[in-house]
Amino acid sequence: MAANQRIIIATLLMCLAFNEALCQQTNGNDSSSEIAEGRTFNHHFLKRLSFAVIPGAFVVGVITTLLAALTVVSMKGLGVGIILLVLAIGQMLSRALPQVTAAATYAAPAPVPIVYSHSHSQQPVWLEKEWK
Repeated sequence: MAANQRIIIATLLMCLAFNEALCQQTNGNDSSSEIAEGRTFNHHFLKRLSFAVIPGAFVVGVITTLLAALTVVSMKGLGVGIILLVLAIGQMLSRALPQVTAAATYAAPAPVPIVYSHSHSQQPVWLEKEWK
């Protein structure tokens, strides 16, 4: 908002300067006996002012770009801060709330043995495997 006000004020001042220069030029033409040029606002002043507009616009562009980059970096930092705040609040809530425990613990059944028998032998072979 302040940048817009500055631009409007600068434009208004330049319009007033151009108006003053044009008024002095027209007033000088009325009296044909005396031709007087103003020392402050004349053709040379307008020429110098036109040369100063380009560097001024460049400086305004650079400042605007730097402010935009600063805004982006600030928003990124704000976003990371909000994420960390949400994580911290979630951690505090998870520690503060009572934890639900299971009523009974689950017991795994015993491993089932595998029986392998050959037709030529009379005794079966018992193989046990541990399931982990």
